[in-house]
Amino acid sequence: MMTKWNLNSSLEEAWYLTSNNYYEKQDGYDKENYLEYMKKRQKKSHKRRVEKAKERGEEYYTTLQVRQMEYAQRLATY
Repeated sequence: MMTKWNLNSSLEEAWYLTSNNYYEKQDGYDKENYLEYMKKRQKKSHKRRVEKAKERGEEYYTTLQVRQMEYAQRLATY
């Protein structure tokens, strides 16, 4: 599970690595827009995965995953 800090830093690294590239001018993303675009894309993808699991009758979040998410949230609030 990626924390908020890890997600932002990895997206920033990806943006930086491609910023000196030809595709920066072609895509027209600056740093903030790229981060927002990737966050929206991931949320949409995650929502789709959860819906597909429900259609198949599977539980997307197991009890172990829920416990780990709650633990990570407690650590993040300290």
